Amino acid sequence: MVMTSGTARDDALAYCLGELRREDRDRYLTLLFATRAHRPLQAALYAFNLECARAVTAGGEQALLGQMRLQWWHDALARGLPDKANNPAHPVLTALGDQPHLILSMHGLLSARERDLTDSPFATLAAVVAHAAATGGDLAALAAGQPGSEKTDAARAAGTAYALAGMLRAIPYQRPGRSFQGRLCLPQDVLVGHGLTADDVWSGRQAGLVAACARQVADAARLELAKLASVPLAGAAVSPLLQGSLARAYLQRLAKAGHDPFSPKLGLQPLARPLLLCWRALLRRA
Repeated sequence: MVMTSGTARDDALAYCLGELRREDRDRYLTLLFATRAHRPLQAALYAFNLECARAVTAGGEQALLGQMRLQWWHDALARGLPDKANNPAHPVLTALGDQPHLILSMHGLLSARERDLTDSPFATLAAVVAHAAATGGDLAALAAGQPGSEKTDAARAAGTAYALAGMLRAIPYQRPGRSFQGRLCLPQDVLVGHGLTADDVWSGRQAGLVAACARQVADAARLELAKLASVPLAGAAVSPLLQGSLARAYLQRLAKAGHDPFSPKLGLQPLARPLLLCWRALLRRA
């Protein structure tokens, strides 16, 4: 990658923050608690993840369209940062700057998203958790830095729990079609164990059994959150670890709704999220 001017990087960072503020409000809010030194790279990584999610949504009605968008990012990462005068970079690439150590992991994030467009439904609960770890978990680990450290492992657990909570909240949109948000997170073994099919999930005929299935996925997310108990909020891990706080809050809302993924009460109030994050930041605990 070539060097870019400070102004170009500042403009690219502003772009990333603006996109996150509009379409990934949760991670945007966690960035407000990140240190100034770590915020630019984390914003770029989160904006890259947003582009991946957009590609999956675009592939809801036509998988090839989503695959083409993800392939564009594969190719862009392989080429590196183009010359601004002759071939302007996407703002996310500019914001990332010269980070060759991240490229392989970012290709991994793209490959994980491709599986939402090309793979069959999840066979087991373990496969659901593995996918959450390969998307939200690995993203949070990249944001935390320090590979192999306790904080990075905890960040991966926080990101995995947040991804699982998000997949549960997205169940109404996990049927391929308009607003598609990835594969149904209720795996085949759990559905079969309750005598259900995927069509039963969206039909509304077996709401109690669907809630029982959702609870099993939620319990897997809670197991991930248990890994955060002894890890303080500090350094680069602040933003990714705070995703665990949000995951816990969403899971609590889901539990109050009887684990009904179609309940209209699963979201958090606009002021609740920043207040929650402020409180957890003061406690220095996710």
